[in-house]
Amino acid sequence: PNENVMHAHVGFAKSVGRVLEASRITAAWIPVGISIGALAETIDYTKNRHAFNAPLCSNQLVQEKIARMTAMTSSSYLLAERVTNDFIKGKCRLPAIAMMKAHVSRTGREVVSLAREMLGGNGIVLDYLIASKFADMESAFTYEGTYDINVLICGRAITGVASIKSGLAIKNEIARSKL
Repeated sequence: PNENVMHAHVGFAKSVGRVLEASRITAAWIPVGISIGALAETIDYTKNRHAFNAPLCSNQLVQEKIARMTAMTSSSYLLAERVTNDFIKGKCRLPAIAMMKAHVSRTGREVVSLAREMLGGNGIVLDYLIASKFADMESAFTYEGTYDINVLICGRAITGVASIKSGLAIKNEIARSKL
């Protein structure tokens, strides 16, 4: 039917581009969920694992790391929620989505690294799930645009200067410099 036809005036940003932006938002929620899981697993582990007749969570450095993990996880959740809500309202474009994806995947990597660190040797065995969360976070870091590409998209929006260049653009720059 005619009502399902994409008309010429719709354009990329209102059609395919919107779908790609939505998939990047969805992909950005993955590191948030992994971070929440790693934080919960770490809190449970440090409460139940004892050393020197005291739970690991009674140590100052453990509490500092758990507080840092909580702050990073909370900020990632809040940023993802805000960008998602703005996107639903039509008030959000690719630079904000890219910034969110970059932030949540970078901080998520730090969260799972701290979790692995606090579980010690148990952080690298599959019995405690942190090792699998670590692997999951690495794939989320790369999925739907690596951290670096997302940051460059954001940087282009901030500065107005594109630093991502195609092979053809680089070839043309080299050719012009030889003139």
